[in-house]
Amino acid sequence: MRFTPDPLQFWARVAPDRLALMRGETSWTYGRLNAAVQESADALIAQGLGAGEHVSLEFAPAHAFSFVIAFHALQRIGLLPVPIGASLPAEERQALRKRAWVDLALTSESSDTERGIEEGPVLGVHVPPPTDVGPRLLRRLDMPAALCFTSGTSGEPRGAVLTHGNFFWSALASARNLGVRPGDLWLSCLPLHHVGGLSILTRSAYYGSAVLLHDRFDADRVLDAIDREGVTLISLVPPLLERLLRARGGRMFPTSLRAALVGGGPAPRELLEEAAELRLKALPTYGLTEAASQVTTLSPRVWPAGLDTAGRPLPFVRVEIRDERGLAVPRGQEGEIVISGPTVMAAYFEDREKEAAAWDGRWLKTGDVGVWDPAGRLVVLDRRSDRVVVGGENVSPVEIERVLSGHPAIAEIGIVGVPAGSWGHEIAAAVVLRPGASLDLEDLRRHAAESLAGFKLPRRLRILPELPRSASGKLLRDALRDLFRSEVPQEETA
Repeated sequence: MRFTPDPLQFWARVAPDRLALMRGETSWTYGRLNAAVQESADALIAQGLGAGEHVSLEFAPAHAFSFVIAFHALQRIGLLPVPIGASLPAEERQALRKRAWVDLALTSESSDTERGIEEGPVLGVHVPPPTDVGPRLLRRLDMPAALCFTSGTSGEPRGAVLTHGNFFWSALASARNLGVRPGDLWLSCLPLHHVGGLSILTRSAYYGSAVLLHDRFDADRVLDAIDREGVTLISLVPPLLERLLRARGGRMFPTSLRAALVGGGPAPRELLEEAAELRLKALPTYGLTEAASQVTTLSPRVWPAGLDTAGRPLPFVRVEIRDERGLAVPRGQEGEIVISGPTVMAAYFEDREKEAAAWDGRWLKTGDVGVWDPAGRLVVLDRRSDRVVVGGENVSPVEIERVLSGHPAIAEIGIVGVPAGSWGHEIAAAVVLRPGASLDLEDLRRHAAESLAGFKLPRRLRILPELPRSASGKLLRDALRDLFRSEVPQEETA
């Protein structure tokens, strides 16, 4: 199969009164959503954009409807959506726009409406007259559908070009694992600009099922939606699952909630077992942006067996554990996780050097270390070498070091992540001061807040006479982590 229908147009024709989106007291059918998408597509055409141009989506959570409409509208007329977090500092967003060759930025900074798309500035480029822009009833599976950023081991975000085929096969694979029911309602409380939130939108559109949008995670609101609004599926990161269980207070979950996907980092087995005791099928999953979200997921058919794993590869996805020579290793032996299949991205955007190192057009090297358990399920041992997972967000120590090294009191700095329970990690900074200088944690955080998102800010600080380094001058991050492990962790925060 080389083509797939525009899913919104399909369901608007087949089942126009079927529920598509909910947010608060507002609900949209497929018929209404399709009409809004077409209206926004027409507005985009009027901007004079040409087919294939890149448009960033920078909508605050309160404008989730606008994000959904704009995302589908861009795809309908052959423009490439570039989701960017609206909460990122302006300097960081501008840098991502530049890297993605964004021609137009759509934002919600001056909007108080829920419909349509809000215009953003043209970023200093000439916008040509319309070229081959218009509604497409069929989509080529090999055509780009979104350019999604993710953090890489170098400390710079990588732009993964995901195709319509990537999203389609990912939706089909997830359906084979979880099943699809006509009344499914998937609660989305993850950022829509991340592949986790984006995959909820795309797979639900292909299924013809509904999405309940929450602006942010609020445990009481989520529990009320589960109990009163018939939520059947939900995606969470480990700290959100922990908050949900705390708020539940030992009460059983309704059987209408079929499963909760738990990704964004390893989930403690104790947390998943606690969920199981409350009749919640919390299914650990391993995935990455470059594979349109899920790669492996524990099957609900074997749950609760395998809670200390990330499950088996989803249908159509191949996973191998390879040694340093690139050879597949047997079960029980550790190695690098490599993946292949129709969900794997088309390319890294304008990054041929990194692409050549990780992606040969068939197999993608994830940089993650894993092992097969005796039942053939994947156990993820480490995340990427220098990457830290903070509440489901991928954080690069190199990026933070680059920002903080500009502080006038700092001569040298090393950043590591230290374990913080279900939150994954928290950021810890070790510094060598310049002669006569002084520094405290709040001063460091204020400096960093000018350029970094809140989850990237250090929460611990150690001032050292020198940083541990190897004979070649390489920073020894393991030695730094040991310095912080004996300390009492800070309280977990959102």
